[in-house]
Amino acid sequence: MGRPTGSRNSTYDDKRRSLARAVLPSLLTEDGHRVSMRELAATANVSVPTLRHYFGDRDGVVAAALLSMKEIGEVHLQRAANTKLDLPLEASLLWVLSEFATGWMHGVGQLVTAGILIGANSDTLGPAFVDATLEPTLQSFERRLAAHQERGQLAPDACPRAASLALVCPVILGLLHQVQLRGSTCRALDLDAFLKEHVHRFVRGWGRDDPSLQS
Repeated sequence: MGRPTGSRNSTYDDKRRSLARAVLPSLLTEDGHRVSMRELAATANVSVPTLRHYFGDRDGVVAAALLSMKEIGEVHLQRAANTKLDLPLEASLLWVLSEFATGWMHGVGQLVTAGILIGANSDTLGPAFVDATLEPTLQSFERRLAAHQERGQLAPDACPRAASLALVCPVILGLLHQVQLRGSTCRALDLDAFLKEHVHRFVRGWGRDDPSLQS
């Protein structure tokens, strides 16, 4: 007996997911934000009609590819949110930001840069990048900060979301400045020293008044 009209094959979602991941290499190139539907299809080794069948249009393909970035990075996001929470606040935040900076050098920076270029000024792909990459990253730090707040190490009236933005955004800007924008060639920044200074001052501003809970 054939499938009812309009129903999907049982492997449809798996195929869609595999195609979304297959097009990622073309999106992560220097000109990935300009890649055409035909080029996406060639990267995935399928026809343009096949991509249209699974995703509808180019924005649908790219949005699904951005979502696959979240799936690939989920284990790292969980690690950022939940690992070494027994450390004092300053040591905990320095550890997680150092891990983030290391990850940035090994592919995260490329993903974020590609997502910004792809999503900028797009009503469809901008929110897709925010939902798939930017917000999950910020929320992983938000959960970490909320855990420290529950232990009495973060100011009780602090908003974890605002604290996450204050903690992470300067680091992202510093990494973009040094790595993707090649700022290291014209105004080098000692990233290790920057992270230590940034975390220390963050804890002074957002941590509890009791120094024993901050370091």
